[in-house]
Amino acid sequence: MQYFIDANIFLRVLVKDNEKQFSACVRFLKTLKKNKFDAYTGSITLAEIAWTLGSYYSFSKQQVIEGIDSILNLRGLKIIDDYNHKLALDLYQKYSVKYIDSLIASIGPVYTKKMIVVSYDKDFDKLPVVRKEPNRT
Repeated sequence: MQYFIDANIFLRVLVKDNEKQFSACVRFLKTLKKNKFDAYTGSITLAEIAWTLGSYYSFSKQQVIEGIDSILNLRGLKIIDDYNHKLALDLYQKYSVKYIDSLIASIGPVYTKKMIVVSYDKDFDKLPVVRKEPNRT
């Protein structure tokens, strides 16, 4: 199984603002470390995490760096940046979703449903992709 891990999964672990989601995300990421599945995220996701930590959660620059570094050091996590920008724009125009979600949906294996998006963001359910929450993977 292949999974694309969305920003909110990492944010739940870094911010710890929802105990139930925090626990589910930690369990999911521990499974990733055991190489039980192929896991990916994207540069755009890392940028979203950095922006959210710094602006919304008021993390210091050093805290943001440490958070992103902890993600980059997750054993088994790969970065995929193979966006189809034309498809992303078409999806953004057709569906009521954020552009970044359209970009993620435009990744070949995500769009062809060979890769599942792991996210709490229900906007992915509006797109022609498969989304699961970490406790349902």
